[in-house]
Amino acid sequence: MLRRRELERRGRGYYVLATPADTAELWQARRSGHLRRAAAVAGLGRVLGLRTAALAWGLPVAEMPNRVGLIRPKGSRQLDGSLVVRRDLPRSQITFLNGVPVTTLARTAADLALRYPAPQALVTLDAALRRGVDRAEVHDMLTDGCPGVISARQTLDWADGHAESPLESRGRGEMVVRGVSPPLCNVSILSDGVEFRVDNWWDDLAVAAEADGEGKYGRRYRQIAPSQVLWQEKLRQDWLVERLDIPVLRYVDREVRFDADGLVERLQRKFNRRRVQPWDLPEGVEVFQRPFPGSGAPIRWLRGGPRASI
Repeated sequence: MLRRRELERRGRGYYVLATPADTAELWQARRSGHLRRAAAVAGLGRVLGLRTAALAWGLPVAEMPNRVGLIRPKGSRQLDGSLVVRRDLPRSQITFLNGVPVTTLARTAADLALRYPAPQALVTLDAALRRGVDRAEVHDMLTDGCPGVISARQTLDWADGHAESPLESRGRGEMVVRGVSPPLCNVSILSDGVEFRVDNWWDDLAVAAEADGEGKYGRRYRQIAPSQVLWQEKLRQDWLVERLDIPVLRYVDREVRFDADGLVERLQRKFNRRRVQPWDLPEGVEVFQRPFPGSGAPIRWLRGGPRASI
């Protein structure tokens, strides 16, 4: 973590989590460096795979890989400094990006589901579905007998193309592996002509959760003053909690990565409160989920609206 600049040394035996001035720019620099190393070792019989392939496709990953991920034929020799998976790939699961052989999007998603825990794999799987990957195609690649296939299929079932950020995906994953029912992602609440979106929504209890990542307050809103962004977010929070009586749990990256048990405990307190005080849909309020771009799905009406159904 020191080498990756995720930790800062403040004294002997004393470390703190680093806070880069611009995490997005640092991430892109590390991604570019990793892909340059990957292109140097890719070639005949060496197909970029796993998290390296995800980065080549422009998909997010839970952790930046330290080693280049390669898929090589069975019986091939280990390549020093690389993470090698030996598998005979059919041609249909190999493509080329900038002249470099890479596993297809579906194959990449399947491999990540097989290799990594659900919270980490969902960071990439959610983005792959949002990109247009066919869930059924990925499922067909998770064949019986593959190590980890049962958990991989469960991870795929939890994947949701409505998720819009790595923090949303990983946070949801940490919740569901601890027994929390999977929430809906990016649900809209319309009241008095004002539409708010929440990152996670448990419709049976009318409880919401919000992932507070850099994208919400940083580069995504760089044309707006930080004080204005925070003020808008406070107004939004007040509207949901005070006006509509919707409990909202907010979580950040450090809590998801280092205290997911505490996160779930806080969420359960929200659930318990709602079980004691059920939510009645206020007059004129509609709750629905818009389809993610390119999905072709209709609006899903949850509460209120012209076609309310779950």
